Amino acid sequence: MNEGLFDRLEKFGFSLYMIRITLAASLSWVVVHSLYSNHYLYFAPLAAILITQGTVKGSVEKGIYRLLGIILGGIVALIVGKFFNISGLSILLMLLIGIGIATACRVNIQAVTQVGVTSVMALSFYQNDYVVSRITETFIGVLIAILINMIIVPPKGFVKVKALALEGSQLLAEALRGLAAGEQSTEKSNAVSKQAGELLKRSGKKQKEIHYTLSHYQCRNELNRLSTVTSHLKTVHAYVKEIIDEIALLPPHYAAAEGMAGSLEATADCIALYGTETLSDTERPRSLPDALHHARELQLSCFSQLQSHCPLTAMRDLGAVFSHLNRVLDEVERAEYATCSAVPHEAKRDIAQGIHYMKKGLSHKL
Repeated sequence: MNEGLFDRLEKFGFSLYMIRITLAASLSWVVVHSLYSNHYLYFAPLAAILITQGTVKGSVEKGIYRLLGIILGGIVALIVGKFFNISGLSILLMLLIGIGIATACRVNIQAVTQVGVTSVMALSFYQNDYVVSRITETFIGVLIAILINMIIVPPKGFVKVKALALEGSQLLAEALRGLAAGEQSTEKSNAVSKQAGELLKRSGKKQKEIHYTLSHYQCRNELNRLSTVTSHLKTVHAYVKEIIDEIALLPPHYAAAEGMAGSLEATADCIALYGTETLSDTERPRSLPDALHHARELQLSCFSQLQSHCPLTAMRDLGAVFSHLNRVLDEVERAEYATCSAVPHEAKRDIAQGIHYMKKGLSHKL
C-alpha cells in the first residue's frame, strides 16, 4: 500500500486493522459462498472478524483456539445429542463434559468458552453436517484472516520501526546530558526519558505487527536483530529513570560536581554511539569500546573523589547513582556483543568462504 494513500486513509478513520477485518470478512464470505452456494454461510466471515489481531502471531493463536474449541464442542454435542433431546439437563451435562475436558487439558480460556458456545449451538441444530460445515467454514475464515494479516502491512514498516528505536536511543542520551548540563530540576530529563520510553514501546509494538509478514520476510534477520536492540534499550531506559530519580535525592553540590557531569556525559555518549552503530548507517565519530572504557574510568575517578569527603547520609544515594551508571555501561556492552553475535548465517558463510579462497590463493602464491 502506498505510504501517502495509507496516511490519508488513516485521517478519515480507515485504520490498518479496519482494512484487514473488512477484507478478511468479505473474502471469507465470497470463498465459502462460491464453494457451497448458500446465502446463510456466516461462520467464515464471523471467524475472520473475531480472530483478526494486530499481529500475525496473535491471529494464528486465536484462530487455533477457536478451531480447537469448535472441534471439541462439536464432538461433545454429537455424543450427548444421540442420547438426549435438547433440555436443561442435556445442556448441563454437555457443558460439564466439554468444559471439564478443556479445563483438565489446560486449554486456553478462549478455546474453553468456544467449547460452550459450539456445544449449545450444535445441540440446538442437531445435525452431523452442522458440525462438519462449521469446522470447515471456520477454518476457511481463519486461513483467509491470517493471509490478509501477512499481506496487508504498513508501508515502509521496517524503516519506520527502526527510526523510532533510533530516536528513542538518542533521547535516552539526551536525558542524561540534561542532567550533566547542570539542570536545577530533573523535570526536563524526566520528560525526555518518558518520551524515549514511549518511542521504544511503539517501536516494539510495531515490530510485532510486521513480524511473519510476507513483505518483510527477506529482512527477518534484521528484524530479529532490531528486536534484540530494542529490548536492550528498554533495559537502559529503566536504568536512566533510576539515575534521574536518584540524582534528585543528592545534595545540589554533588549533582553539579564537575566529575559527575563528565560521567553522565560519557555514559550518554555510549548510549548514543550504540544507537547510531546499530540503527543507522551514519559513520561513528568514535569506537564504542573506547567510549565504554573512557566512561568507566571517569565513573570510578569521580566516585572515588566524591566519596572521600561525602557524609554517610549521602553515601548511599551517591553509590546508587554510580551503580546504575555502571549498569548502563554493562547493558550497552552486552547489547553490542549480542548484536555482533546475531550475524545472519548467510553472512557468516560468505565470510568463511572468503577466508577460504584467500588462504587458497595465498597457498598457490607461496
